[in-house]
Amino acid sequence: MIQTETPKERQQEICVDGQVDFVTGALPNPNFEKKLNYVANRIHNAVRPVVFTKDKHYKNYLETLEGQNLPFPHCIEGTPGFEIVKELLHACTKTPIIVEKETFGYTDWKEIFGLAEDIDEFVIYGTVNPICPFAQAVIMRACYPNKKVTMDFAGCGFMADENGDETKCREAVKYILKMQQIDVINEDK
Repeated sequence: MIQTETPKERQQEICVDGQVDFVTGALPNPNFEKKLNYVANRIHNAVRPVVFTKDKHYKNYLETLEGQNLPFPHCIEGTPGFEIVKELLHACTKTPIIVEKETFGYTDWKEIFGLAEDIDEFVIYGTVNPICPFAQAVIMRACYPNKKVTMDFAGCGFMADENGDETKCREAVKYILKMQQIDVINEDK
């Protein structure tokens, strides 16, 4: 299949969980922190308002299913770690759309975009893959089965092994995304 580049005015950028707790806070991802300039540049060059998802938890986080499986309180509503990194917000040239989610992926996209008749492609990046950006890409595929969904690896923070190597995670995510007919760009960045 021949891929053509989507005009920027028909691309919808989605920055997943660019929050303080995932950059320098409770669950820091140094791989994503290194990519903040790239992500800020993507946001700055977006034609449409950028959507930011925010991971949202409460003080009872450790009592939830996620908290029992990932026992690190993070993105607790009302804390500094819940906020989007200022560098990313300041990169916006239009008022962003901010959505909050209590699990890995936001599901109410049709309330925001309806049938997305003026969108040809959703471009997703953020942190931490393979969790929230991955979940978001699969949800977008389900919500908009005839729209192009693309993940930009250059703007993603991935989980790494004990040596800081994210290769296995990147390869697994890439394989499954491609099986879901989700495009991956900048695979080696």
